[in-house]
Amino acid sequence: MNTDCRAAAREWKERAASLNKEFGGKSLKHCGDLDGGKVAVTPGVLKVCGSATHENGSPSICEYLTPTVNPEEFLSGLGSIIRENQTGTGPCVGCRYLKQTQMPRKFVSSFISYMSLHDFCGCNSQCVYCTGSEYHLPKKYVASLDHEMLFNNLLTAKLVRPQLTSVGWGGGEPTLLNTFEKVVDLLRINRMRQTINTSGIRFSNAIERALKARLATVQISVDSGTNDTYSKVKRNQHCDNVWESIRRYASTGGDLIVKYIVFSMNSDAEEIDCFVRRSENVGVRKISISVDARSVYTQNYGVERITLKELVAASLLRNLARTRDIESHLGGIWLPEHIEKINEISNFPGTPSLLSRALWKLKSYMKQE
Repeated sequence: MNTDCRAAAREWKERAASLNKEFGGKSLKHCGDLDGGKVAVTPGVLKVCGSATHENGSPSICEYLTPTVNPEEFLSGLGSIIRENQTGTGPCVGCRYLKQTQMPRKFVSSFISYMSLHDFCGCNSQCVYCTGSEYHLPKKYVASLDHEMLFNNLLTAKLVRPQLTSVGWGGGEPTLLNTFEKVVDLLRINRMRQTINTSGIRFSNAIERALKARLATVQISVDSGTNDTYSKVKRNQHCDNVWESIRRYASTGGDLIVKYIVFSMNSDAEEIDCFVRRSENVGVRKISISVDARSVYTQNYGVERITLKELVAASLLRNLARTRDIESHLGGIWLPEHIEKINEISNFPGTPSLLSRALWKLKSYMKQE
């Protein structure tokens, strides 16, 4: 290890010890994303989360101008954020995830435990619910700084650790990045677990290898059961390609999750039934039931708030999955009152006539609106 790398490792350890001494064991307004081992990479700026649940957005920690993490700048910036949040005017105040928390005595680890990548843009899909931010980068499909160089630098400095650090791929669409295959393989070889969100339009051999090695969780959002609805929601014609990618990824036996974002365009019972049947046919074992974020956030996105129909659709999806031995969970940002209502609606038995029962219940709930 060269002198600079040794210095970076030492600086992180010293700064972490200082933050643990200052904040550890105290009752503070805090969020798990502010634990010192988490880093979110965005164009030109390092953050700790991608939250957009309140008007202040996600707080910036420090600049990101070279492909590495400067321990002094990052952990000093993190400490400033935590202090400001205790005053009532901090950058995270107003976010529903900031809560009074009894801090563990050691909340900053001696290395980066989780790194999420959000510093690239461009996608091969045009989902109707996506904000489509382009970050004003010079080129689509190119990271703001080279990811391969970033992880090689962090590995050399021992700021990320094999088998202990995990990595999340945000978006745009990561499979379009010119270094994606090499970086996924680099992380797999170093036994660093990855969470990869992809459209599924482009099949990735590196993703397949990571799934086979049981070192990846891959999530593909289909949001439809039929090709027609897919083309309307996703605004592309690649539905069959996506399901073929899903089939191939599922065949690895790895951790594949197929996601269904429930909203007005895809909440009909027949669409839900078709999605579950199609998932079963290609070997899907896990689905995530989510919600259009725009219908939940407090900001005015010009879309309708979530309605009873979407809650009934989520309930139907969960029950139909259960009858086919497909594991399901409520992902995304469902509010507690949504989950309570979904659970209430779900109290009909999983029998072969489940769809007809659900259709009846759907109609009866619609009369309440």
